[in-house]
Amino acid sequence: MVTQQVEIERKYDVAGQRTPRLKLHKLKNFTVGDPVEHEMSATYYDTADLALAHAKVAVRRRTGGSDDGWHVKYQAGQVRGELHYEPLKTSAQRIPAALRRVLTGLTLGEELTPVATINTHRTVYPVLGEDGQYAELCLDAVSARDERGRVTREWSECEVELTRDDLTQKQARTVFEAVESVLYAAGAAPSSSVAKIARALGQDGGDSVRVVAPEHAAEAGASDDAALPDHASSGTDDATSSDGGVSETDAAKASAESERGSATKSEMTGDAETDKGSGKKPGKKAKAEKTGKKSKKKSGKSSDKDSQAPAAAEPEPETKSEPTGADVLAAMLARLTGELQRWDFAVRIDAPDSVHQLRVRSRALRAVLQAARGFVTEDVVADLEQRLKGVARVLGDARDQEVARQRLDVLLEAQPSGVVTEQAKQELRASADQLGVVAGRTVRRELDGAAYLQLVRDLRALAAGQDITEDAAQLSAKDFAKTVLGAALNRVLVSANAKVPDADVATDVSDMAAEVGRRITLPGLDAMQTAAAFDVVHETRKAAKSARYVSEALGHAHAKAGKKRVRAAAVAKDYQDDLGVITDAAVMEEWLARASRSFQRTGKDRYAVGLLHGMELSDLRDGMLEAPEILADLVEDLCEVLPSED
Repeated sequence: MVTQQVEIERKYDVAGQRTPRLKLHKLKNFTVGDPVEHEMSATYYDTADLALAHAKVAVRRRTGGSDDGWHVKYQAGQVRGELHYEPLKTSAQRIPAALRRVLTGLTLGEELTPVATINTHRTVYPVLGEDGQYAELCLDAVSARDERGRVTREWSECEVELTRDDLTQKQARTVFEAVESVLYAAGAAPSSSVAKIARALGQDGGDSVRVVAPEHAAEAGASDDAALPDHASSGTDDATSSDGGVSETDAAKASAESERGSATKSEMTGDAETDKGSGKKPGKKAKAEKTGKKSKKKSGKSSDKDSQAPAAAEPEPETKSEPTGADVLAAMLARLTGELQRWDFAVRIDAPDSVHQLRVRSRALRAVLQAARGFVTEDVVADLEQRLKGVARVLGDARDQEVARQRLDVLLEAQPSGVVTEQAKQELRASADQLGVVAGRTVRRELDGAAYLQLVRDLRALAAGQDITEDAAQLSAKDFAKTVLGAALNRVLVSANAKVPDADVATDVSDMAAEVGRRITLPGLDAMQTAAAFDVVHETRKAAKSARYVSEALGHAHAKAGKKRVRAAAVAKDYQDDLGVITDAAVMEEWLARASRSFQRTGKDRYAVGLLHGMELSDLRDGMLEAPEILADLVEDLCEVLPSED
């Protein structure tokens, strides 16, 4: 059996070797029930290169406590949760097949082996209100063995986890504040650690963690190879990701805030819309150390100059080579591939918005490859682009179903009372839900396929430098950034300036555009010309998105393409919504047309479908009539901000 839950919790560190003495009778507005003690042992598993840890996923086999079984603790967007696989098999090494499938996109078939064993003596106090239990307070005495570094560490910590999912933000805050007042009075402090496994592997912990075996083991470096740096190869974000998706650094930040005393409902929803980096700058001391400079200090004069020893010659500061275009490209690809793998995991557990975000990452990778043509071996880049396009197509079908479902609710709610019957609404929504389920299955089949897994491996190999050309290595990071973002922006201009062919001229158009040409008529254009005009809108919107993805990827890689080009990418992004209204109307119109045919076959009432279909056709036609002006404005605004050499 597999169960899933979203965790809303906070953690606290306890200095010293004992659990704190808590005055629980002083809890404000709450009481505590009788404590229950557990002896728990958990073995954590990962690949040789700690692929799961880099993706902020922990897999453990735990015995003792109230939930024996295999657990997967994860962070998807801003949501932190846990999967349980029960019951335990007889063999500790026998990992459930369903669990392995969920992890496939992260492990890529690599073997999972034990990396740490954590033994915990846990005392659990139920936190009770007038109407039942609100939370659990857990006091943990932990002993952890790093199986790779052969180091044992011990520490004590406290955890407060909400046990109800119907609490308002204010109620949740009241619970946490009440328990925290008692914990802080006993000397506890907000935890610096996200999870026990991180401390077991020596990644954090500070003064609260003690190395107890071997006695001579230095804490620093005891398990350096197990650290989780926030670098490009891990695929973590410094900002919110493309298309309003939440990046992992923002998620980690939200998680840290939760554990430091600011859990909110955003942890449950995973919604975020803006791109914000950390904004931190190194302090003067750190900056000086980085540049090899030392601060000058005045010293008193010695009365005996001859007794002064000559000053030792200062070592030459280490010079760090400037990153090249190849370094930047590798960093961009590594980050995006890491994000692709993490959203793959999110799709497999049905996390909110995961299909959308996985599609964004596949498109962003393709956008970077397109803009970086000439810097990757030609046959390699062409092959990867084609395979990414295939993945995006499958994800696109599923995403279109999500867009249609959301748009359907908007349309139905906008209808005057009595115009559309409740039964018609239910039938439409049920149809949309069923199509969404089918599309989801198709996505999961794609992700389980050997071709997709090989694509991810090949992207990782490219991110490691394989098949990146010498031309990229010869360019500075800045020149490379200018070149690739300039190429992406040029594609926007070319797409927006594309002309509709003359009548009777054979033209290749997309399937969606052909449908648009059959459904609506535009002044002075035949069906094929209308279809071609729609393709201009669609291709321009995709090009604008690609420029945005490339600009964001360069920013994450700390490569500066110049203010004007970055501003031009922002201008292109501003037009995405206007163009998106048109393309979304086309998606919804096509969905309603299919629904109408389905309802006709099954004998269902088609009045509501016809009504909504007519509205979408009208919106689509109005959008296409406005499209030439939108495209002209886009070109004008881009040319205004782009550097003259572009």
